[in-house]
Amino acid sequence: MKKLESTLWKVLNEVRGHKTIGELKGIVISLIFLKYASDQSLANPFTNVSVPKKSQYSFLIVNLNNSGLLNHVWDAFCEIENENIQLRNTLTSLDFQFFFKNREDLELLRILIIKILEFDFLEINISFSNFIGQLLSKFAFYEGKKGGDINTPDSVSQLMIELLNPEKGKVLDSTCGVGGFFQNIKDQYPNNKFQFYGQEYNGSTLVFAKLRFAFNQKNIIEFGERKSTLSDDQFPELKADYVIMHPPFSVRALTNEIFEGDPRFEFGLPPKSNANMAWIQHAIYHLAKNGKAAILLNNSTLSVGGKEAEIRKNIIEADLIESIIALPSGMLSNTSIPCVIWILNKNKTRKGKTLFMDLSNFGHKEKLNFQKVFDDKSIKQITSIFKKIQNDFLLYTGHTGFFRLVDSEEIIKNNYLLTPIRYLGFEGRIKEDLNDAVSLGSVLEHVKPKNIDKTLEYKKISIKDLSSISTNYLINVDTLTKGELKSNYRELPNNVLMIPRLGDKLKFSYYGEGVSDIAFSANSIFTFRVDADKVSLDYLIGELFKPYFHIQFSVFKFGAGIQLIRLKDLLNIKILIPSLEEQKRVVEESRERQFQSAAKDLGFEKEIAKLKMAQMKDLGSKKHNIMQHLNNVKASADVLTKMIELNNGVLKSDEIIDPRRGITVEKRFLRLQESLGKVIYYVDNITNELKYDKAEIINSVKFIRECKERGLQNELFSIEVVYEKATLEGREPLINISKNDFEEMYNNILENSINHGFVDENKKYIFRISIAFIDDFLEINFENNGKPFPKGIAQKFDVKGEKAGATAGTGIGLWKVSEIVKHFGVKMSVFDEPTTDFPVGFNFKFNLETL
Repeated sequence: MKKLESTLWKVLNEVRGHKTIGELKGIVISLIFLKYASDQSLANPFTNVSVPKKSQYSFLIVNLNNSGLLNHVWDAFCEIENENIQLRNTLTSLDFQFFFKNREDLELLRILIIKILEFDFLEINISFSNFIGQLLSKFAFYEGKKGGDINTPDSVSQLMIELLNPEKGKVLDSTCGVGGFFQNIKDQYPNNKFQFYGQEYNGSTLVFAKLRFAFNQKNIIEFGERKSTLSDDQFPELKADYVIMHPPFSVRALTNEIFEGDPRFEFGLPPKSNANMAWIQHAIYHLAKNGKAAILLNNSTLSVGGKEAEIRKNIIEADLIESIIALPSGMLSNTSIPCVIWILNKNKTRKGKTLFMDLSNFGHKEKLNFQKVFDDKSIKQITSIFKKIQNDFLLYTGHTGFFRLVDSEEIIKNNYLLTPIRYLGFEGRIKEDLNDAVSLGSVLEHVKPKNIDKTLEYKKISIKDLSSISTNYLINVDTLTKGELKSNYRELPNNVLMIPRLGDKLKFSYYGEGVSDIAFSANSIFTFRVDADKVSLDYLIGELFKPYFHIQFSVFKFGAGIQLIRLKDLLNIKILIPSLEEQKRVVEESRERQFQSAAKDLGFEKEIAKLKMAQMKDLGSKKHNIMQHLNNVKASADVLTKMIELNNGVLKSDEIIDPRRGITVEKRFLRLQESLGKVIYYVDNITNELKYDKAEIINSVKFIRECKERGLQNELFSIEVVYEKATLEGREPLINISKNDFEEMYNNILENSINHGFVDENKKYIFRISIAFIDDFLEINFENNGKPFPKGIAQKFDVKGEKAGATAGTGIGLWKVSEIVKHFGVKMSVFDEPTTDFPVGFNFKFNLETL
């Protein structure tokens, strides 16, 4: 099989300059299907697929040099469809004629037919569905995200299937793609007999699925029409023994897809803004009385609020959830979004209990595409534990940090949240001994927000104003700005510690005694009084920034996209509080370490000073060159003026000016031109002057996706666009800026990431763009998981020429970005957090616009 693949891909690499991989996919799969069908019919006239004469591959070879080859190929597709009812509207619906129109296309088609002729399927004797499945995965890899949407990674598929452990019976996949789950079930359980039922909305994908299983004999495989599952269920009466699905994540449902009276939505009507809970209920509806389901969804299903939370609550109370299994990030192609497997069971062995598993420490990256996969040993370990617990063979009920069997009562106490890490504890993840730790609530008292005085003008504090540095936690009032306050703003009292309830970064700040009128976003920030009799402020802040606190903090977060933490959970986090004397000693030692670190950094500051000195010398050198050439210009002008006076206003090009050197009038003019050219060059290199286009109202999400399509791309990194719809409350993400200037910002930041951050060819990098409405602004973050900033550069990113390393003194990219945002009135700040997964980032605050 590998030889076939390599032969085919060699051909495709040779011809894809003429056609894209996407344009070639349909005709290549169709021709391979004809060749396989022809070979099978020669060996066995009673095969599943009958091949008429005009559809025989040999007939295409005979007419290879015929000018009507395109028509012969089309006739071959039509004839084989007419002869086989299961193939109706498959090959012909791919409409290869749309991509093959001229003489060059005809030659390309001949090449493909000849190369595929070399595939002797009788001699190789391979499974057609396996071969086509691998080819489709290869196509998806080369097509990128568009192609990857139809594929569930094999190791994830294998894990889901082994968790279901299907014995026999009816299997439903209502988002079947090209039938990957069906093929893997056949491969993993070759001696079991199944009836497969598949539905798929994408037309070409459904065609590939039908072609893939056209030669199937042992199992019944039935595909519905090309319809949306949610609006037009193709198997409405089916009760399946097993349901297995990988539906699209968090898509918006169409108007006719979710409606009152749909019998599938027994546990509540899902919101149209997100169909996740519609898919879960669809699976439950189709389960037989002893049926089981495995569904791959994103993590938001575990903790999102609103209507979805009510549906989740009802499903939990119905005791249908057998297991929740969190997968590590990076398992799916082209995205790092973490996802989860829901295991549902109409007849659970362990009533009133749910198995939670966190597989964060499983999986390894593949060398070629940097995607994480599970190896066979990991899958065996995971499924072995799952089966033993569900069958009550495992004497203990959990292993801290990996898996745990949890009673429904505990889930109810946790507000019906299903995030596995919440139930798995901290052992093995935290180095500190927390046996003597106290709850954060024992040293903090929550201060309820006070309404603002509408007669006053307030300065504003948002999450972005809080500090991510433990040594700089005091609020600087002078840096705050005034402005219109939204309804969620409240008056900030004196002497309070501020902790954000939104986001996944640790940020804390303290506001002491002040006279300024300050308001803060009460739905984004908690405020607390600190019990000074128990803990010093310096010590407390230091502990809040430590890893052991962050690990606990992350456990209690929930929500899709932007993470939240409840006040109750925050105050329950454990913190080490020794005596005040010991706290003082710890703070002093910490300050000493910081001083030593700062002393080391002075060496770097000296280097920065050297770079600046070098820049000044460079400017001095350019000034010297400019003056030298301007003096040459003046000298030439003086000489030529005198020559005009001596010759009564007449200049001849061959007239000698300097007999000793043979310089003529013509040569002097050429020297004058050369000096002027040099002056223009040096002046242009000094100024780097910017010009701006006229601002307009644009949809930021749509335009960023356009920038992504047009921008830089390679296999070393992927680009993710995360759009937090929930924060906009029905508004469009509109901003006011020129398209050209915004795209220059995008490209400069991406180029900077590629050139200075994505430096390890063995690592898969992520350039993540998130859009959300926070504290009266539309915020757009550009972050990446590449190499952190060099020390000190983050504070000087907007200085022209500031750059570290061998290219020092030449950088203007981020300076341009800062100049653009200043011109359009956009606020910009930098994320410089070298110890986090995404150490480098830029935050832009746009005023939210309306049309």
